[in-house]
Amino acid sequence: MHPTAAPTDRYHVRKNRTSACSQTRTSRSTRTLLLLALAAGTARCATAPLPTPHAPFPEASADVTLQVEVAVDGEQRILTLPLEQYVAGSVPAEMPLNEPDTAVADRLARLQAILARTYALANRGRHAHEGFDLCSTTHCQVYIPQERQPVAVARLVAAAVEQTHGQIITDGHGPIQALFHADCGGHTSSATDVWGGPAPEYLVGVRDSFCVTVPNTDWHLTLNRDHLRRILNTSQDTAIGQRLDQIAVVSRDRSGRAISISVVGDERRVIQGERLRAVIGEQLGPRAFRSTRFRVEQQADRILFSGQGFGHGVGLCQTGAIVQARHGEPVRAILAHYYPGTWLEPRPGATTRLSTANSRLRRVVARR
Repeated sequence: MHPTAAPTDRYHVRKNRTSACSQTRTSRSTRTLLLLALAAGTARCATAPLPTPHAPFPEASADVTLQVEVAVDGEQRILTLPLEQYVAGSVPAEMPLNEPDTAVADRLARLQAILARTYALANRGRHAHEGFDLCSTTHCQVYIPQERQPVAVARLVAAAVEQTHGQIITDGHGPIQALFHADCGGHTSSATDVWGGPAPEYLVGVRDSFCVTVPNTDWHLTLNRDHLRRILNTSQDTAIGQRLDQIAVVSRDRSGRAISISVVGDERRVIQGERLRAVIGEQLGPRAFRSTRFRVEQQADRILFSGQGFGHGVGLCQTGAIVQARHGEPVRAILAHYYPGTWLEPRPGATTRLSTANSRLRRVVARR
């Protein structure tokens, strides 16, 4: 996507879902498990602007092969994979699938298959200067060979890939940048707000009434003032010298994410919100400073951050998508909520515009 952030152990399975149609709020412990399961798979685009597509849109996905760099026995190797095989290896790495309701697990697998296929086609050749198309880390999409997947998961994913064979999300010009993240905290953000510069119309901020129904979205980080100064000094564009006098949010987008942050020391800097998250994440890991939807409190020798959500906040919110899937929403409606104005292109034939006109979806939104 994404898209994206610091590498972590990305192999995980779903371990905490509830029944699809329950209207009750999920427990705090469930929320914690959900975020831990999603944490690794959603930071892909957290620290970089939108990727630039490097290859023309192929007419038939069945004819596409990808050069993917993977780690095998501690060594980096380049595999040549048919697109659909690549999708089958990416889905369980990016979306936890251990749902107690098999219909929900199937819906999520199909959703992620479409996202993975769309992202791969949009970003084919992203590593062309290194001799391959995509890496298998969070910079692109994580890939896990089917033989390393649990048997039940591999079967579920294989069926989902077959059912969605060739399907992508398009804006009418080719595959979209299908960015996603773990948890938006109640509202996604425009790609322009998060990374600056022009961005596609479908990557706009939308209200998410779904992810907020799952509690325990908050996160907290306390840093010694000198520790934060040293972290900032690890990067030339955020370095402030031998003291840290003040840090404050200068501007926010309508979702509440910090767009620009003023940092005053020997040097005075205005830092992009995602850049601050990246620099801290590089030193402390991606789970330390989870999003730019935060508040900051300054004490004599400490800086306290408190925020909501996990990830860059652009595109599809996985937590919100999971809640919608549990309520029985079709894949098309879920995609339409996060990528407005796009189309789902099926196997050869007519395209179908993604629309949130689905009356059942509107009723669910209204109830929240």
